[in-house]
Amino acid sequence: MTSSLRIPLGVLLVLSVFYLINQQQQKSHSISGEKIFHGKNEDVVRFVIKENDKELEIVSMDTTWKITGSDSLVIKENQLDNFFDRVLSVKKDVLQSDNPEKWEKFGIGDSIGRILQVFDKNDNMLIHYIFGRSSTDYQHNYVREANSNEVYRTNDNVYFLLNSRPTYWGNKPTPPTPDEVETNDDTPSD
Repeated sequence: MTSSLRIPLGVLLVLSVFYLINQQQQKSHSISGEKIFHGKNEDVVRFVIKENDKELEIVSMDTTWKITGSDSLVIKENQLDNFFDRVLSVKKDVLQSDNPEKWEKFGIGDSIGRILQVFDKNDNMLIHYIFGRSSTDYQHNYVREANSNEVYRTNDNVYFLLNSRPTYWGNKPTPPTPDEVETNDDTPSD
């Protein structure tokens, strides 16, 4: 091998080694995330959302969902779908802190965060998390398991879906139209 060929081959070999090292380092920085809920959606029969002094409870009764204390409201199916599809599927992806003194910064203190509790048919608590909103990152929020000090960033912003207002989750039923009333009046009575 000539000396003029050795130098380019040596440089190529060194660059290849640097490339492989860089690829390994980038793999170690990938974010996989862990779902906050590992059960089946069918196992959920009740959930509670708490914020400040407000509390909302939604319960499954047979095949329908009801807002406790708001019998006049009919559940909005799209809100329920968002709860199961997005909230229960959200992932904890990046550990932000394990220092309780920083909970206020992340909005996940017991008194300032939005609390989510999910229960099964035997009234066993399946999950208990506290969610906080980021003031600078609107694509993510923060989450902490109630019995843990670890604060994680989530892979999706679900904070706004944890609303404790009954009217967010339900609508007043629409009154029947005059045509529907007439149809009901035309039925013969015994």
